[in-house]
Amino acid sequence: MRRELSFYFDTVLNFSGSVTEHNFLLRCIPADAPEQSILSYTLTVYPDGAASLGRDSFGNVVRAGRVVEAHDSFRYTLQGMAYRDDSLRVPEEAAPFYRYASPLTQVTPELETFYESVVKDEDCGAVQGAPGGFSAMNALEKAQILCAKVNEHFTYTPGETNVMTTAGEAFVTGKGVCQDYAHVLITLCRMAGMPARYVSGLFVGEGASHAWTEIWMDGLWYGIDPTHNCPADEKYLKLCIGRDYSDCPLERGVFSGWAEQTQKVFTKVTD
Repeated sequence: MRRELSFYFDTVLNFSGSVTEHNFLLRCIPADAPEQSILSYTLTVYPDGAASLGRDSFGNVVRAGRVVEAHDSFRYTLQGMAYRDDSLRVPEEAAPFYRYASPLTQVTPELETFYESVVKDEDCGAVQGAPGGFSAMNALEKAQILCAKVNEHFTYTPGETNVMTTAGEAFVTGKGVCQDYAHVLITLCRMAGMPARYVSGLFVGEGASHAWTEIWMDGLWYGIDPTHNCPADEKYLKLCIGRDYSDCPLERGVFSGWAEQTQKVFTKVTD
C-alpha cells in the first residue's frame, strides 16, 4: 500500500574535549528506488567542512566531509518526504556475498543447534498433519518462521551489546537490540540457503534509528523486522544496506584529540 512518509532524523555527538581534523562519513541519505521515491530532503551538518557525495560498494549514498577546526560537538539532521510502495519493486539479482557469512553473522554451534531445532519442529508438525514442513516452504515462509523464533528467543535489552557484537555472542545472552535481532535472523536465513541482508533505517513513530532484515526470493527483496516480528513494509524507510552492520554504519569518523564521545539520537516518521 502506497504511503507518504515525513521523516526527521537528528544525531548529536558530544566530545568531552576539543577535537580537530575530524573526518566523517554519513550514510543517512535515503536512496531512490522504485519502491522508495524520495520527494525531497535536506541534510544539515554542523560544523561542516569540505564535503562530497558518492556511493559505496553496496549502492548506499555516502556524504564524506572533514572539519579541520577545533570543536566539541558534531550534529547532523536529515528531514524530508518520501513515497513508499512495495508493489513497485522490480526484480534484481542478489549479489553472491549476501548468501554467505559475514564478519558479524558467523555460524556458531549454538546457532546451528537452534536452526536444527526449528527445522525439526516444523517437520514434526507436517508429520502430524500440517502441510509441507520446513523444506517444502518457500523462502519467505521460512524467513517468517525464523523471524518469529528469533523474536521469541530475545529480550529487548539496551546496553547489553554494542554495534560490533556478533550474532553468536548476542544469541548466547538472549539479550540485545534491533541490530542483534537482525544479525541473528540474517545468519539463520543464510543457513537455510536464502540470500539475506542488513538494513538500517527509520519506521513510523518516534525514537531512534532501526535495523531489520531483507531476504531475497524470486528476484525481489522482502523486509522482515525480527524485533517486532512483522513485515518491514511501507511504514519503513531504508537508509542503507549491507551484509551486516559493519558494512553500513549511519555515521563513522576519526579525529585528532583525546576525548570520549557520547551520542544522542532522535527520529520521527509520520504518515
